[in-house]
Amino acid sequence: MKKLLRPFYLLYQLIAWPLAGIATMLTGISISLFGKYIPVKGGDYYPAVIWAKFMIRIFLLPMKVKGLENLDPGKNYVFVANHQGAWDVFVMFGYLGRNFKWMMKDSLRKLPFVGKACYDTGHIFVNRSSPQKEIFVKAIKTLKSGTALGIFAEGTRTRSGRLGEFKKGAFVIADMAQLEVVPLAIKGSFELLPKKGIFMNWTPLELTVMKPIAPIGKGKENVEYLMNESRVAVAKALGEE
Repeated sequence: MKKLLRPFYLLYQLIAWPLAGIATMLTGISISLFGKYIPVKGGDYYPAVIWAKFMIRIFLLPMKVKGLENLDPGKNYVFVANHQGAWDVFVMFGYLGRNFKWMMKDSLRKLPFVGKACYDTGHIFVNRSSPQKEIFVKAIKTLKSGTALGIFAEGTRTRSGRLGEFKKGAFVIADMAQLEVVPLAIKGSFELLPKKGIFMNWTPLELTVMKPIAPIGKGKENVEYLMNESRVAVAKALGEE
């Protein structure tokens, strides 16, 4: 059935993509406007949530969310997720239910409207030449303000569809802030949109929010513990134990 309907889904995308482009432009403008220039409470957050849900719905993608009950509304967290594809951003923004700032590649600052909106509202851009200390200072400042961090723990999107090794950065930040890490497992976005493709393959999406992992101390041992436990949890949720 899925193969039979694919031609119709491809045709439908000729309508959906222009609407998605307009939504992206309006969202970027709204976030910059109400998140920085005319500050409104939630102005840097709610437009992104609406945009993310719109993007998933306009492309007719089923969305399943599990484990939100694991989050304590009164606590701040460092969220670490696997990175399967571009739609991971919409999955997290739309369905995590928490305001957070991304740690993202500096190249994304060039994205029309969205890059400027992220820059205007305090998301953290990282490149290989970024001083590590400066990045950590920005991250800790964000967490101390009461806003969570969202980080793709592999550092880049998977090329094979399988979970890669985790980088230490997210866990060093969690160690410095002495905050719990929440592993997130995202399924479906690798199959949904090829890395250099335009047209999507209709695929259900799933977000699993796992139980927070508390620090066991401070320093190298704690960083290794948080990183290893997080990767094990994500691998299990993805069925890659």
